Amino acid sequence: MREIDIKEERIRKLLEENKSDGLLITLKYNFAWATGGKYNHVGLLTEVGATSLLITNSSSYIIASSIEAPRIEKEEVGALGHYKLEVFPWYEPDEKLRIVEKITGGNFITDTPFGNARVVNLLPLRYPLTEDEVIRIKALGKSASLCMEDVCKSIMPGYTELEIAGMMSESLFSNGIYPSVLLVAGDERIFNFRHPIPTDNKVSRYAMVVICGMKDGLQVAVTRLVHFGRIDSDIRKKHNAVVRIDSILIHNTMVGNRWSDILAKGIKAYEDLGYPDEWKKHHQGGPTGYQSREFTVNPKTQGVVSKWQPVAWNPSITGTKSEDTILTGEESPEVITPTFNWPVVDVELDGMIYKRPDILEK
Repeated sequence: MREIDIKEERIRKLLEENKSDGLLITLKYNFAWATGGKYNHVGLLTEVGATSLLITNSSSYIIASSIEAPRIEKEEVGALGHYKLEVFPWYEPDEKLRIVEKITGGNFITDTPFGNARVVNLLPLRYPLTEDEVIRIKALGKSASLCMEDVCKSIMPGYTELEIAGMMSESLFSNGIYPSVLLVAGDERIFNFRHPIPTDNKVSRYAMVVICGMKDGLQVAVTRLVHFGRIDSDIRKKHNAVVRIDSILIHNTMVGNRWSDILAKGIKAYEDLGYPDEWKKHHQGGPTGYQSREFTVNPKTQGVVSKWQPVAWNPSITGTKSEDTILTGEESPEVITPTFNWPVVDVELDGMIYKRPDILEK
């Protein structure tokens, strides 16, 4: 069965449960999921796409304005030979609603507010990933990690955070990856801010680069740190602690485990290692896939880990951080943003060795 057929089978079950005759999909991450990795956005930083997908009990439609229709058909979905294209004039936006109502008789649900339709959450439908998605996200993880290593090894003292962000963007885009999140911090900004958007601050001795990279709609997250000169004992102690916390979170991300229980083990590790309040200063991550985080896990989060679900934990202790993307499977989770030519810290847990990225010392 094709990937898009698997997705539409899940969608039609949702239609049956909701007694609806159609689902209108416009959010760009849902559109990418349902179409097997196709894009409907114009603005990179927007969540709502410029083109919609309408799935009914028997057919599938692309609903696009006269601006978007030519590109969507030629470059995105046309080759699939699966979708019926419905086009409305860009200067008559209300025509889109009339098209949807005509096809569905007005009985439709939607993933973002549109007309009087009820909004539904499609997150439960996105997992488990299909075989094709697993192949794509593993390839993305390796590519994103290599981009990160190449750029971090090129950083020199005196580079501004914006220059580093530009280098990172060039590397990602050159490999077909959109940077959905790109954070860079130098020196004191690593200690002061958990979400350091890049500025004209010049790096002197210490740099942190954080990315969420998107390709074919799927996303992975990676963080790496670079230090010029000898790493001082305080940073070394903190980093050894944070990679152990990260390893504990990864180790416990097994199919069927409760999200809140996994986080509780991470919080206990912070306490055991002498940093009891650090987890409160930043979220610890959560499942990724079609968003940089599908949701961030907190102590009250409900639900359990699914099979073939990508997850990115990101524990931090002031001045350092550890973050990679893993994929759950039959047994232990697999790190899909692996290091290639990068120093690592070995963390042993229950007889298993987790190789977590160290700070690159230059």
